[in-house]
Amino acid sequence: MRNARGVDGGARGAIEGAAAAGAAGGASRGSSLAGRAALLAALALAPAACDAAAAGAPRAADGGGAGGATSAGEVASSSVSGRGDAAGGGDAAGADGVAGGRDVGGSGDASGGGDAGGDGGGGEGGALSWEPVETDWCSARWIGLDEHTCFHVPETAPRGAPILYVLHGAMAPDALPVALQAIAAEAAAALGVVAVFPRGRPGLCTWDPSVGAHFCWPTRRETVDAAAPALLQEWMSAEARMARILGGTFGRRYVMGFSNGGYFASYVALEGLVAVDGAGLVGAGRMVIEEHLFSQERPPIYIAVGGEELASTVASAENLADVLTQHGWEHELVVHPGRGHEIRADDFALAWNTWVAVP
Repeated sequence: MRNARGVDGGARGAIEGAAAAGAAGGASRGSSLAGRAALLAALALAPAACDAAAAGAPRAADGGGAGGATSAGEVASSSVSGRGDAAGGGDAAGADGVAGGRDVGGSGDASGGGDAGGDGGGGEGGALSWEPVETDWCSARWIGLDEHTCFHVPETAPRGAPILYVLHGAMAPDALPVALQAIAAEAAAALGVVAVFPRGRPGLCTWDPSVGAHFCWPTRRETVDAAAPALLQEWMSAEARMARILGGTFGRRYVMGFSNGGYFASYVALEGLVAVDGAGLVGAGRMVIEEHLFSQERPPIYIAVGGEELASTVASAENLADVLTQHGWEHELVVHPGRGHEIRADDFALAWNTWVAVP
């Protein structure tokens, strides 16, 4: 358990070092997974390419289109503060049926809401009829799995790569997560993971009527109990579909949330709503924590806030870290000097270091 009041200049280089290491091994272990995703997307979007593929045409190298690649230093921020942590009391409803193992391939279809299009047999070489969804929600380098879910498969991701869920903060109905998706795509490439970017739902920002129509994640006891089981079932359904698309299974599962997404990630990890091997909370924490609901599993948790955040957000991060310390729960708290309510690429690198430090 480590609490840090700042990060030195070497921390930013961690993600670049991971990227270099991943690139060095990518040619031998990772390109097939990204190539498969790109090829399937190309075949679905351009039926005329089928004949060329059947004749042995080379795989596309990247699942994303052209667009402005964003540097690792780009910042994703939110004008909505982490006020969604006004959790109420009440007993937690279980999320039965959503906490499962990582081997999500195979022929069984756990279909959930939001799935667009069908898919056929599972596993490598199985019949597959899948069409990527064209949606503004998915920016450059991301593929639309359905209307609410994007995924990115970098060249550095090997078969059996970990899967990383990235959760956005509260978003206005007309806002798009371009900046956060650019950062997440870079992080996925650096870490050699498959990234998933699901969308929250309107009506879950219950702390302020002015954001009632925003896309959010549940962060109060009553909304977590009511909405989390269905949301997490959609995640597992999407994960199973991706495994069939990519022709394999995933390794470990991680979740990284910013702002409102960070508060929800805390519920997922602390209460074991779905099995994860590590969680990251940026611009978030918890003030009300129902310790009797703690999961038997104790995934390591990365917590980060900016030194210029609202005092209440910093306090919630420090409170969560204190509670985790009392329970002997592995975690790291970072307060970034000079930063406001934002997430940067080095947060992914630091979170990864926290997660892999625990066997």
